[in-house]
Parts: sequence; structure tokens; C-alpha cells
Amino acid sequence: MLRLIFSIGLIFPLALAAAQIARAAGGDGRPDFESLARVRGDEAIAARRWLHQHAELSLREVETQRWMRAQLAAVPGVEIIEGNWGTGVVALLRGGLPGKLVAYRADMDALPIQEETGLPFACTRTDTMADGRTVGVMHACGHDLHMAVLLGAARVLSDARATMPGSVLFIVQPAEEVGAGAAAMIDAGVFDNGRRPEAIFAIHDHSTIPYGEVAYCPGQASANVDEFRITVIGRGGHGAYPHKTIDPIVCASEMIIAFQSIVSREIDSARSAVITVGSIHGGITSNVIPDSVNLRGTVRSIDPDVRMQLQAAVIRTARGIAAASGAPEPRIDYVLGTPAMYNDPSLVEETLPTLRRIMGDANVKRYEPAMGGEDFSAFEKVVPGFMFRLGVGRPDRPDMTTHSPSFDPDERAIPLGVRLVSEVLWDRLNRAGAR
Repeated sequence: MLRLIFSIGLIFPLALAAAQIARAAGGDGRPDFESLARVRGDEAIAARRWLHQHAELSLREVETQRWMRAQLAAVPGVEIIEGNWGTGVVALLRGGLPGKLVAYRADMDALPIQEETGLPFACTRTDTMADGRTVGVMHACGHDLHMAVLLGAARVLSDARATMPGSVLFIVQPAEEVGAGAAAMIDAGVFDNGRRPEAIFAIHDHSTIPYGEVAYCPGQASANVDEFRITVIGRGGHGAYPHKTIDPIVCASEMIIAFQSIVSREIDSARSAVITVGSIHGGITSNVIPDSVNLRGTVRSIDPDVRMQLQAAVIRTARGIAAASGAPEPRIDYVLGTPAMYNDPSLVEETLPTLRRIMGDANVKRYEPAMGGEDFSAFEKVVPGFMFRLGVGRPDRPDMTTHSPSFDPDERAIPLGVRLVSEVLWDRLNRAGAR
């Protein structure tokens, strides 16, 4: 008898949820997305917690891939698309009515950060970097939340698929943090064989935007993210007799200072640019001048011509300072990385009424282009795209930032994100079908 009562206690909430879904998705006309997202929201929060606890680094998202694939395969109407996606997943949800194709992308990799949130589902994993260092692993940028929203939206649209015109291509992309995943999936043919969408959408959680708000930026919305590695070559010797050496540490230091003058004195002050040297290594003790020093830096810009100007200036400056020091020409590896994200202005304009209807005009705000990078830009070079920001900021954590060991977004944003994404995709399909 106790076992029977326990079974009924488990079945009743599931039956109630199923009834809510049937009511919300039934009948003609627009589905009740608010109710559908409420029902699927708890599932999405649970998904986020599992994904958070099982975080994996870029290009190593093997368990994440397996789990996301299984979750999507279990959604009625979803077909897993096989391909050479690396650790990514591609799935297609077909609507019950003929129509166009739109796409939605979520990223899946975590960061090499030791988590300090104290959450019961905190990630305790470690991994080994290419240089042999052991590091913690943490979803400190919200990719766990992004995947959870994708799952929730897939389930909501599946619930309403009988009256959905067209189809949705769901792309779960690896390696965003290293700027490699999006381009690799495009090269592997994610948009081939009739899968080229009318548009592609994505969200990014943002800790500076409070829960209950979203933000958008038409046109250029993120930075070109480039990198340089410079080996400054000197002639080592005793620290007491620097005149008998060519000191690569002094030479490297002069380069670092001079790089800042590129931004302040060579780039138009009305245009954005950043040069940051994040790594400098050379020498092993205080009284020995080493033979070489290694520098690594990131270079950020918005405009394509400024991007090229910065590349030329960094290389010229490094070579010039080395020559002035009497040092050999430095070895320079300058990599043009992730291009700036460009949100298609007409797609943004079409989408804003949906965001405003759900959020209210006061909670949909425009932001200016930022210097962060986002490889969603690779998809946007192929089809029109729009990534909007989802507020996850908390009033009790005003200083919370992404890429920090204490990043803990407001989970109430997950059901809200599910509804926003579901309605944005639905409305785009209906607009595309009307053409």
C-alpha cells in the first residue's frame, strides 16, 4: 500500500504537468508561451544544474555532448542530425505546418577556473592544460544556462509543434571560449543539405544587466579578438654586468609601454581599441639576465580597418624597439582571431516587438558595442543573426562578473529565457512563412 501511495505521489505531478502542457498548446492560434515556459522552466533549471556540475573545457565536452544529445533526442519531434560536429550536437525540430527554417545556437564549453560559489551543484572537476598545469573547471560564463534555455525552448516548441510553421535547427556548439567552435561547425557543413536557415539567434547572459531586463545592439556588437605572441631575443649574462648583455626584459618592458601609445596616439580617439599584455615570462633568478622573454597579448577592436592598423603597429613597434636595443629581430606570431559580431539591423528591428511585448518597453534596453569577443560572429557571416543579452544580475551581488570563480547568475532568468527564445523563434517562423 505504501508503495502504491508513493507511486501515485510521483505520477500525479507529472500528469498535472502534462495536462498544463496540453491546455497551453492546444487549440488554434498562438500557443500560451507563458504557461508552457512555466511548466518547462523547472526542467530547464534542473538541466542547468546538471550541466554546471559536469563542466568541461573547450574541445573536451564529451560528457556534455552525450547528455545534451540524449536530452534532445527525447524531445518529441526532434531529429538528431549526424555530422562531423566534434563535441557539438545538431538537432532539427519540424513543425506541423510548412514553412521556413530558423536556427538557434547555444555554446557548451567551460573555463579553467576553480569554482568558489559554494553551490551544492558546484563543479569540483579538474583538468590538465596543454602546458601541464592542473586547473579547476567551471561554467563561469553561463554556457550551462545557455544550453538549459535551448533545451527548454526545444521542449516548449515541441509542445506547440502541431501549429508551428517551418522548423528550428538547434546548434549546441563547442569551443566558444577559444573561438574555434562556430567556424569548425560551419566548415563541417552544419548549414548544408537544405539546412541553411533564414536567420540564427542566440542569447548571452549578462551579470551587469539585472534579472527582468534584456538588452540589444544592432550592427557591430562585439570586438575583433586577435592575439600576439612575441619572443624577445637578447643576449644573457650576469646581472652585475648588464653592459655585456642585451637585456630582453628591459626590451620587452619597453614594448609593453609602447603598445599602449599605439592606442592613445595612433588610433582615432572616437574609435575603440585595446591592447593588453596578459603574460610575460623570462628568467629564473634575480642575478641572471636571460636570453629571451616571451610576451602574450590580446588586441581588441570594433572596426575592420582599425583591426588591420593595430596589427601593423604592434609588429612595427616590436621590431623597432628590438632594433633600437641592438637585439635580433623578435619572433612574432600575430593571429587574427574571432571577428566582431554583427547583429543584422533589420533582424533586430523585427525581433524587438516580441521582446518588448514580453518584457515591457522599459526592460528592453540598447547597449553599446563592447570589447568582449563572441564566435557567434562566424554564423552571422553566413546568415543574418541576432544575439541579445539576458539579464542575470542579482541585487545581492552587485559586483558579480562573468569569468570569475564566484559567478552565480540569477536562476529566475532561465524560465524567462526559455519563453523569450521560444517566442522569438515562433514569431520569426511566422514572419518568414508570410513572405
